[in-house]
Amino acid sequence: MASSEYRIKYSGSLFWLIFWVIVFFPIAIMLFLTGAYFNSDGTIYRLRYDGSRFWLGFWLLVFFPVALILLFCNGCAWTVDS
Repeated sequence: MASSEYRIKYSGSLFWLIFWVIVFFPIAIMLFLTGAYFNSDGTIYRLRYDGSRFWLGFWLLVFFPVALILLFCNGCAWTVDS
């Protein structure tokens, strides 16, 4: 049986990711999910958010339901690069 390894990499600033993990965890999750990518057997899987990450994070911090509305209105998709 063939097994696949998924290597997780983060393309953003580790300082801000660690800062938000300490201060407000949901922002850290949002940053990680919109800035991370998974590599498996030469194929890269990346979550692509079509809106502004700044406004998504701002509304996540200020008023969580607005962030969900932004997420649904702007949409997000998985992209696969070979």
